[in-house]
Amino acid sequence: MKKLVYTFCAATIMLLTACEKIAGPGGTSVITGNVTGINVTNGEFESIEITVTPGIEIEHGDYFILNQLNGDNYYFWFNNPNWVSNGNPNLLGRTGVQIDFQYNDSNLTIAENVEAALQTHLGNAFTITRSADIITLTAKEMGNIPDPDDVTTSFLLDISNQGEVPTTGPETAMTDVRVYIQYGENTIFDDSEKTGYNGEFSFRNLQIGKYTVYVLSKDSITQEYTIPVEKEIEITQDESVTDIGNFLIQH
Repeated sequence: MKKLVYTFCAATIMLLTACEKIAGPGGTSVITGNVTGINVTNGEFESIEITVTPGIEIEHGDYFILNQLNGDNYYFWFNNPNWVSNGNPNLLGRTGVQIDFQYNDSNLTIAENVEAALQTHLGNAFTITRSADIITLTAKEMGNIPDPDDVTTSFLLDISNQGEVPTTGPETAMTDVRVYIQYGENTIFDDSEKTGYNGEFSFRNLQIGKYTVYVLSKDSITQEYTIPVEKEIEITQDESVTDIGNFLIQH
């Protein structure tokens, strides 16, 4: 009788063990999938610095040019009221803005007058700030603006940050990308595989159980691969092949 009880208990334990397989290697099932990627740039706001000089270094009729993304472009020219001649260069295709000055004006006075003219005519397109005799224009929209030019003035116009439009490249298969798998409730990866030339991957010899599969995507701010794109899946049958589908990442 005791032998029969022991046999029954052993059989019960074996049955329970067979029904509650733990996720991991040693089985007969497969998880497959593929990885595709897109290249995304966030874009840049163009920033321009204007270093202004004193009135003694400016001539009647001197001018510099600034452009906008919308194509409404300007030239800013200097007028000395003591001159009877018209110093306006009358550039075709641009809007002219007159800035009055005196030869004894300091660079700070010139900078204040230039800043006022810029705020009036370009304040909708740029955020404009001034520190002493340096004026900074930061575009309010992302994009590559045609370069400014100091032309005949003694000013220095410099692009401190080149503008760039945001872009999204085509979706392509990701080759040689590492894919990670976690068994059951594990919080760190247990194994990894690399994708083939067509972006496909597979994890073989898996037991019945729950799994988490993930790929790392690029963080658009840090430009590091630190953002996990993950999927959870459960294998319920031996000798099964489960396609977990596509992982789309930024690269």
